[in-house]
Order: sequence, then structure tokens, then C-alpha cells
Amino acid sequence: MRGNRLQVSRGVTDRLHKKTADKLRSWRVSIIRKHGRYLGTVDAANEKAAEAAAVAQFNLSDEQRKGLIVRERV
Repeated sequence: MRGNRLQVSRGVTDRLHKKTADKLRSWRVSIIRKHGRYLGTVDAANEKAAEAAAVAQFNLSDEQRKGLIVRERV
């Protein structure tokens, strides 16, 4: 019985991870100064979440955040 419960809970966990992963999209992050500078990519569900993730990942200040451009990768 115990082994069966473990397999069932793993299956549920796998499905939850797949649903979350399906919702995440990849976003390109750039910052505008005199010229555009590509910073990298972040994974997030929407543009606002991508911006927040970029600020945290790239340690951006409030001033740098104003010039931030986040675009979905296709």
C-alpha cells in the first residue's frame, strides 16, 4: 500500500509541475541607455512578472528599471 501512495503522489506532483511549466514563457530583457543593451532572459507567466523577475535577477535599481524593456520570445 505504501509504495502505491508514493507513486500516486509523484504523479500528481509531476502534473502540477507540467502545468506550471506550461504557463511560464520566456522573456527577453533589455535596458535602454544611449543604446539598447541585452541583459538576458527570464521565465515568467506574464510581462509584469517577467519585469519583476528581471529586476531581481539582474539587480536593477529604480533608475535602471525605468529603461527596462521586456519582450516575449517567440
